[in-house]
Amino acid sequence: MTSSTAAPTRFGRRESRGILLGLTAAQLGVVTVALAVAVGAVYSSGAAGLVSASPAWGLLLGVGTVSVSDRPLVDWTPVAAEWCIRKALGRTTAALSTRGRDSDGVFVPGLARRIDLVDCSSAGAVLAIDRAAGTVSAALRVDGTGFLLADGATQDHRVSAWGRVLAALCQQRDVVRVQVLVRTRPGGMSRPRAWWAEHCVQRGDTVTTELVRLLDTSFVDPWVHEAFVAVSMKLARGRQRGMSSTDVEATATTLSNVEAALEAAEVRSSGWLDREHLLDAIRASYEPGPSGRAEGVVTTSVATGVDEHWTHLVTGEAVHATYWIAEWPRSEVHPGFLQPMLLESAARRTFSLTAEPLPIAKALREIRRAKAEHAADAVQRARLGQVESEVTRAEVAELARREAELVAGHGDVRFTGLVSVSADDEHELARRCAALETAAAQSLCDVRRLVGQQGAAHLAACLPLARGVL
Repeated sequence: MTSSTAAPTRFGRRESRGILLGLTAAQLGVVTVALAVAVGAVYSSGAAGLVSASPAWGLLLGVGTVSVSDRPLVDWTPVAAEWCIRKALGRTTAALSTRGRDSDGVFVPGLARRIDLVDCSSAGAVLAIDRAAGTVSAALRVDGTGFLLADGATQDHRVSAWGRVLAALCQQRDVVRVQVLVRTRPGGMSRPRAWWAEHCVQRGDTVTTELVRLLDTSFVDPWVHEAFVAVSMKLARGRQRGMSSTDVEATATTLSNVEAALEAAEVRSSGWLDREHLLDAIRASYEPGPSGRAEGVVTTSVATGVDEHWTHLVTGEAVHATYWIAEWPRSEVHPGFLQPMLLESAARRTFSLTAEPLPIAKALREIRRAKAEHAADAVQRARLGQVESEVTRAEVAELARREAELVAGHGDVRFTGLVSVSADDEHELARRCAALETAAAQSLCDVRRLVGQQGAAHLAACLPLARGVL
């Protein structure tokens, strides 16, 4: 007898440990400097010196201990400093540009060097080479098979199959990260309009005139859902100036293995993106509206101005804001728990889930270091008479579970979720951001709007290039 509902999914907690009493290395450094200033003032001038130096050591102590939006002030300092420097140098304004379908590269805002494009004919794909990061990536357009409408046993099978895909990718040393990107944008009636223009002859009767009007007015309203799976691989050493035919064929083999694994997981694919479709996907990441999208024709010529602000990104036709999924559900949830964020109608959103396989040795080192830090914190709390919180106990149990799975032969994958919201103006953007926060609460996720990093966040969240996250 099969189960009518899929098995629940459980996420581990986001670690918030520190080196000593929950304080990170940067916080400890600032607090140590503050104490040194205070002690030096006392030794030099006594109590009067301590009072006179209070603005200095008090400021340092506040920077080292006070948190804003669950983030220490000392961690906000480099973000604000980098933003001010980029603003002063004029680097918050850039341009996205290509030379059309014959272009051999694309200049993306936020990257110092352009992304080179190399055709891989055997896989029918174009390879995007990021020489600064030392990676080469390709994107595959995929389509789902009605997961939410399937019975529980089928859902369990597909979830397990996707787990096997990630496990297989963890075993491939060349794979750096995998990105699943799902976006919603207007223009769902572009194909019917193109079919009408090609096959029908417009006449002057009332029925034809009304049909044409309906096609015109409904072009903007319906929404189209697009999904991509992007794979980023290591660029061979010594290939910083170009890829040989052997390297291209080796990359094609890896791509075919990934496509075969997805097919085994019942994920339908429409083939790897070629040069034209990749450029169109990049352009649509910055200009998601239908006005710049030709019907039935892939738009490859890109020339878009990008202006980065503290809390949002402004392009020629839209305003964007990117959120980070800081906390996944703490309780057991259904595998389709992201439905409110992914399938809401009339919402221009882009959801990106990046999975970065960790080497077994590195993952074990991180776990053991974390366990040692928790043990040191436990000793200090016992000396001070502090009670161990349930959050700490949950983190220690999660570390033990991860270590047991690694010892049993499973792989370790680091997940990062980003959601980007687009609108025509800032007023509409505020309304859609509020709707996203509500949908995230329904999905039991904690999302936080990124500030001072909107350019890099949009690059990682919206482009199907499996870029590294923040």
